[in-house]
Amino acid sequence: MSSRSICRHDRTVKVSVTRRASVAPRALDPLLGLVEGIDRRRRRIRPARAGALIGVERTQYRGPALDLPDGGRLDPGAAVWALHFDNARLRRFAAENGWPTRGYATAADDLRAVAARVERMPADERPTAIGGITLLAPLTRRLGFSVLPRPRTPRTRLEDWYLRSLLARWSPAGRDRLARGHGELRAAAAWMSTDALLRRYGPPPE
Repeated sequence: MSSRSICRHDRTVKVSVTRRASVAPRALDPLLGLVEGIDRRRRRIRPARAGALIGVERTQYRGPALDLPDGGRLDPGAAVWALHFDNARLRRFAAENGWPTRGYATAADDLRAVAARVERMPADERPTAIGGITLLAPLTRRLGFSVLPRPRTPRTRLEDWYLRSLLARWSPAGRDRLARGHGELRAAAAWMSTDALLRRYGPPPE
């Protein structure tokens, strides 16, 4: 456990950074960057559009059968498009333009580009849903995704640690970003069915 100091009413208070901020040591940042780059290439992530914050990975759903609140359903093996933030661009964007207001607008435009691509596909070739896992639950919920808790397993705990480490590496606030909020910072599942995507972000009916 580590701690940081803040000043409040002319006195210094120690604030503990507990498991919410459990991340890779700073010395591993270069290795973390290498792993992230290799992982993105392996997944063949492509930008949703030129200058996008969001990238798209075509893959299959590997979780249990899931009925989505928006009326969709995910079955094991279903075709999905996993979404990934471009962390390097996100960091520059946050530093230059502010976050989350402009970030929300840009991400919404990215999803309109995704919807336009899906709309042009034959119905039987479209993904069942788009989404993935995220630490940015408030933003994804605002964008229209169903945000759902994930079971606590060794794998999900490792994924949480990895995503927290990336957040600490790429956030303009660095590791101080992890001290915000309460409780352990966990990734959530965020999904939107294709029908819901087209209703919300697709072109208006002619």
